[in-house]
Amino acid sequence: MRWNGSIRWNGSRLARVATLLASFLTLAGAASADLRYVQSFGLIPNPPHNDQATTLVVYGTYPTRCGVVEEATVIDTAHVALRIRSGAECPPDTFTNWVATFPLGMLARGNHTVSLELTMDHPDSGVAVYSGSFTFGVEGPSDDPPPPPPPPPSDLPLLSAATTEPQEPRSDAPVALIVSGYAPFGCPVVQSAAIIDTSHLALTLTPRLACSDSDTTRFWSHRFELGVQREGHHFEDLAITLQLDLAETFHLPVHFLVYSADLPPPPPPSDSLPRVLSRSRPNPFSVESRFSVTLDDGVAAEVSVFDVTGRKVRTVFRGHFAAGTTELAWDGRRDDGRRANAGIYFYRLILPGRVLSTRLVLLPQP
Repeated sequence: MRWNGSIRWNGSRLARVATLLASFLTLAGAASADLRYVQSFGLIPNPPHNDQATTLVVYGTYPTRCGVVEEATVIDTAHVALRIRSGAECPPDTFTNWVATFPLGMLARGNHTVSLELTMDHPDSGVAVYSGSFTFGVEGPSDDPPPPPPPPPSDLPLLSAATTEPQEPRSDAPVALIVSGYAPFGCPVVQSAAIIDTSHLALTLTPRLACSDSDTTRFWSHRFELGVQREGHHFEDLAITLQLDLAETFHLPVHFLVYSADLPPPPPPSDSLPRVLSRSRPNPFSVESRFSVTLDDGVAAEVSVFDVTGRKVRTVFRGHFAAGTTELAWDGRRDDGRRANAGIYFYRLILPGRVLSTRLVLLPQP
């Protein structure tokens, strides 16, 4: 998948960037202090193409633990509007995130900028209006094919993350299980996903038919709607079938915990994202940006930089992390020594059974 994107956002309040799921994106940049209610954006299809209708998907959080998207309006292909009302009183099992979709229709090949006006109705401080824009590219036929990307990594896990929604599921509300990972081939598509029974899940990964030789994106993700689950530990067998010339099936264990509906939600885990993987500094940057990894115990892990399409740009560290804090840096260059193009990137920490990502912005050289 290929599209080069950038995000610019202006608001009036300090920000807290939330996490959504594993492989889902968070915003950072020059205006990061004002990005309290928007986390990320996505495009359907990804990458957008001039012969298919494009949908813009925006992800964010409520000022309180709950709320409702009252109206999402497409004014034209370059302007959209969103009105959100945040709840004053929120039950402990409510969702803290919102999603809004904007069908933009058919777009011409090239770069597009969509301006968003967000009206947020706060339960305690009235209505505030924020504005920002999203820039992305739309693909189409071209006489000049892009240069081939670097070869895909060969050591990423088939199953890298398994998370639930809500993050602390309770026995009186439906539970969704989101699994993700990396296929051993480019352009994987999830097919024939099924809930076999209460302890067996299955899905099939096949290469996308329209995948080009230059597209090496291998990330996949799927959401299983499990419904209401009993209190306690749940152990699932996830059967992943790789469908190429010959089919090969791998059985991988997945575990999650459902809390009692009669008990308050548990405290957040001690290894929360800000503690394990710090923000980069400075961000945006043009020469070098530094960040740190903090772990309670030593573990084998990898820190790499990826572009917005999921292609690895640079391996920053691969090996054994000692317990404590390790300082790392990225100088804006690819693995082959060339400087990466200015734009949005993600530095990603890959731990056994968990993947953490944070966004950073590379500026043009001064």
